Amino acid sequence: MTAFTKFLDTELAPLVRRMADRPRHPDGADDETGNRQIRAMVWQGLAEIGLPTRQQDLVELAELLGSVLYQGPLLDTVSAGDLLARAGLDGLIRKGEAVALAIRAHGAASPAELAPVVTEHGLLSTRRYFVGFAAEVEHLVVVGDRLALVPRDHPTVTLRRYEETGRGELFDVRFTGTPVTAWIGDGEQWRPALATARIRQAAYLVGLSQGALDLAVRYATARRQFGQPIGRFQALAFRLAELGIRIDAARLLTRDAAREAERGLDARLVAAQSLATAAELARTVTTAAMQIHGAAGMTSGNDAQVFYRRAAIEALWLGSPTQLRAEAAPLLLERVSDR
Repeated sequence: MTAFTKFLDTELAPLVRRMADRPRHPDGADDETGNRQIRAMVWQGLAEIGLPTRQQDLVELAELLGSVLYQGPLLDTVSAGDLLARAGLDGLIRKGEAVALAIRAHGAASPAELAPVVTEHGLLSTRRYFVGFAAEVEHLVVVGDRLALVPRDHPTVTLRRYEETGRGELFDVRFTGTPVTAWIGDGEQWRPALATARIRQAAYLVGLSQGALDLAVRYATARRQFGQPIGRFQALAFRLAELGIRIDAARLLTRDAAREAERGLDARLVAAQSLATAAELARTVTTAAMQIHGAAGMTSGNDAQVFYRRAAIEALWLGSPTQLRAEAAPLLLERVSDR
């Protein structure tokens, strides 16, 4: 982890954070060239360092990425690697290649829902919504009742980028007679992979919350009113302390979930619990950071609004808190009845 921490240092972190905020030209068009170059540089650096294999190390890395608002296909690629490893097809992705997960067959669908993967004469013809960074990867994993690895740059794959709150890189992807590189499993392989992906996403949101809180604390220390920093006012100090405690609690929950997954246990329940907790916390902390910054937090040059907008997207990425609680309820009852 030391290598990753040094790589995402105080000099690079502000650039990484701004990858989540595409600048706009006066004519309304996005200037995406600079951000794509930064993402490519960061991706290359992370790939050269080499990703850890233990779940607990991956969770720590995801938390670090969240704290700097990393935007890119790294976490999706890790999840795809899990799926390929289970199928014994690790060699299909070479080192340095990126993969995006094409999960949702309907706009508001939960990632746990397994829609049919439609094929005609062995070719894929289907559609997936809200695919992250699809334009910047070499492969896509289409998730459904079957799992298909397909090339992203095939002419039968068409992409349309959404204009969304976080101004990130989400795409509507259509497959029209796309050849399948390999079938890598079915829904039974997806469920454990989804659980570990949710644990990493929970860690990412914990890191995002910590980054937003650190930003708020620095502002509260520097901003002065009535002859003293506003962070010394009791109400604000207590609020910041409460948020810090809640972040620590979410961090402990997420790392405990990673330990369960590391031991090979069924981690679906703890994954849903940790992600629902971290998702709601991220929205709460980033809202508080905006409130502490006041009107300044809403300006384009202030990172508080970047954290706030990214939390709105990342908190729903692998299931909304409502969807996660609906999934967790029967698992919790099952666990209680087994005792």
